[in-house]
Amino acid sequence: CLKGENILQDLPANVLKPFPKIESINLERNSIKSIHPQAFTGGRKLILLNLYGNKINKLPMKGFQDLLNLRFLMLGQNQISTIRPEMFSGMKNLSDLDMPANALTALPANGFKPLVALKVLDLTLNQIHKLSPKSFVGLQQLLFLNLDSNRLKTIPHGVFQPLEALQTLVLDNNLLRTISVSALDGLSTLKELYLRNNEIEMLPGSLFRQTPQLSQLALSGNRLVALDVALLAELPGKSWFQLTYAVLFIQLL
Repeated sequence: CLKGENILQDLPANVLKPFPKIESINLERNSIKSIHPQAFTGGRKLILLNLYGNKINKLPMKGFQDLLNLRFLMLGQNQISTIRPEMFSGMKNLSDLDMPANALTALPANGFKPLVALKVLDLTLNQIHKLSPKSFVGLQQLLFLNLDSNRLKTIPHGVFQPLEALQTLVLDNNLLRTISVSALDGLSTLKELYLRNNEIEMLPGSLFRQTPQLSQLALSGNRLVALDVALLAELPGKSWFQLTYAVLFIQLL
């Protein structure tokens, strides 16, 4: 295992060449600004790569393609501002991508498409205000999506449809005013939905028509004043109780 908290400023080509059997690299809290496109050439046994807390502002195109067995990629607290599918080429076994506290403002179409085995995607504490309807194409195995503390005002029609296995969706602390009736289409396995501390004033009556497994619903800190009876009829008892509590709490403020 290579350890972090040094004063590295860049990762040159073939940095892994002396360590052909290495499985874990921890380079957190350095001052890394750039990564050579061939920095990780030969790292086929690498399972975990931690680049948390550096100064990286962009990822190299195809820079991780040799990391065929990588499962965990930690990129939090950097300055990454854009996502392109070529950045993740070859990462067919990645299961956990952590990118909190970066400078992302938008998620383009097909940005994560190569990550066919991804289970966890953490994008909290960015500045995301725009989602493409195809932002999550390719993520059929994703279980957990965290978009907490961004700047989302709307959810595009069908944006979550590719997420066939999603169980937890976190949208707390955004700027959402309403949720369209089609926002949750395709999320038949969704169990937990967090919408706390937005600006939501109403929810459409058929919002949960495609989420039969929903059991946790958090809505506190919004501007809800009334609910459609049809909405409550679609919810299992546990979700209904939590939703009712959230609305009553808001009304009492």
